[in-house]
Amino acid sequence: MIKSAIFEPNLPNMSPRNILFFFTLFLLGISASAQYTEKINSNRPGTSQGAFSVGNNVLQLEGGMGFGKEKHKIFDTKTNVFNFDYTVRYGLLIEQLEIRLNGRFRADGVKQTVGGNEEKINRSNFEVNTLGAKYLIYDPYKKPKKDTINYDALKSWKEHHKFRWKTLIPAVSAYVGANFVSSDNPFTFPEDPTFSPIFAVLAQNNWTTNYGGDWAFVTNIIVDKVTTDNPAIGWILTATHTINDTWAGFIEYQGQKSDFYSDDILRLGGAYLFDKDLQFDANIAFNFKDTPSIFTCSFGASYRFDWHTKDEIIEKPGLEGGIKEGEEEEGEEGEEEIDGELEELEEIENDSLKLEKTPFINTFEDDDFREDIEKDLDERRTAERLERERIEQEKVDKKEGKKFKKEEGRRLKREAKEAREAEKAALKAEKEKQKMIEDIDAELDKMEKDQGAGDELDDIDKQLQELERMENELNQEEKTEEKKVEEKKVEEKKEEDVDAEYDKYQLQQERAKKEEEKRRKKEEKKRLKEEKKRKKEDDKRKSKEKKEDNENLDIDKELEIIDN
Repeated sequence: MIKSAIFEPNLPNMSPRNILFFFTLFLLGISASAQYTEKINSNRPGTSQGAFSVGNNVLQLEGGMGFGKEKHKIFDTKTNVFNFDYTVRYGLLIEQLEIRLNGRFRADGVKQTVGGNEEKINRSNFEVNTLGAKYLIYDPYKKPKKDTINYDALKSWKEHHKFRWKTLIPAVSAYVGANFVSSDNPFTFPEDPTFSPIFAVLAQNNWTTNYGGDWAFVTNIIVDKVTTDNPAIGWILTATHTINDTWAGFIEYQGQKSDFYSDDILRLGGAYLFDKDLQFDANIAFNFKDTPSIFTCSFGASYRFDWHTKDEIIEKPGLEGGIKEGEEEEGEEGEEEIDGELEELEEIENDSLKLEKTPFINTFEDDDFREDIEKDLDERRTAERLERERIEQEKVDKKEGKKFKKEEGRRLKREAKEAREAEKAALKAEKEKQKMIEDIDAELDKMEKDQGAGDELDDIDKQLQELERMENELNQEEKTEEKKVEEKKVEEKKEEDVDAEYDKYQLQQERAKKEEEKRRKKEEKKRLKEEKKRKKEDDKRKSKEKKEDNENLDIDKELEIIDN
């Protein structure tokens, strides 16, 4: 955007240092990179911004230099102009977002006649440096249709060439940035602050014809320096036409209105695509007034560093489709059939719809034929993705089944081991109890023999015998139950081992319960014996004490007789 009323640079009057500086910047501009396309998508050679970004993880450098003349009729000045403009663009995080650094350096030599003398003034500085971000708000070209493909319509010449009113709906982006200018800058208003905001709305229409090439129409509405004393309103209209795969032409109208400077500028030019990452361009610019009159010729280049790793199509939430990049299938022994199906699904063709597009028109144009193909491609990719997910789920289910069987086998082994250990512990406890009972019986027999136990001990023996008889009956019942269990096992051979183990465990529990009942009865017998024994000993002791008392009484009586 031209901002000076009278100044335009003069290359011969520049210092060698400035010449070397701008030559270096120009080399960087042509050796370094523009939503993502297979070929570079540059904003050059015009000054407008397209609505689409360069693409995620793509760095693009754009730059050029221009030479020209300006004449101011009122001030009677002639100015030789040299300028260098640069743009650094980078797609950050997502496809819709782009950060942008751009600026323009200007150097001029002004010749002015004052009286009979001619004065010459050389000036140079950056007109502006701007850092900002652009975000794609609306993209009409990526809204999928809800109907199916009509192949008869695809064959119709009329369907291919008729005008479609919906193509008038543009893609829209918003741009927000900040201007940075140095103090004492001869190309800006003296009271302009160092920092000032800039806002822009960017719209882009893309049209494709089968025989007339591709067209793009870009509209920029710009509000600049709104916080300063000299705000500016600008607008840029750019039409670009693709002639063939390597050449394109453009025409651009730029308007600006402010208290500091207003103008209308027309640009014409073209661009040449050297390869998919490098573009060269040239243009001329002129205006329609003489305060000042402007004529400039510019040359430039655009280059991108393409680190884009995933070819994305922006879709509305809930409409995502296709197969995600980077999906890998993990093989496993014994699953050759499933792995074979997965390998077939992984061999998906990279259906790029952008290979024959030129760099000056964003490839997401509104073409029914193209949209039908894209929709058919998305449907096929979705079906393939669902099939991959089904096969993967089968693999997961198979793995889970094997894991469950292994865990079930381990559980059964663990329960069987615990049951065997419980059986051993029960047998050991039974032996210890039997030994204890035998020791008690032996001790009672000894006591009976030594002390001459009476009928009460015989009754206790009878009770013990009765208990032993009951124990034998219980043992017999246990054997009968065990025999029934064994017969049941023979009859139910087809039942699972889990049921048998459980029955065995229940039998062991019942056996332990009966043993505990026997132990309590024997202990009760022992307690009764001990109580009777103590009772006998108490009776004997009382009888002895009574006898001794009687003897003492007799002795007392005899002593009394002797005394008398």
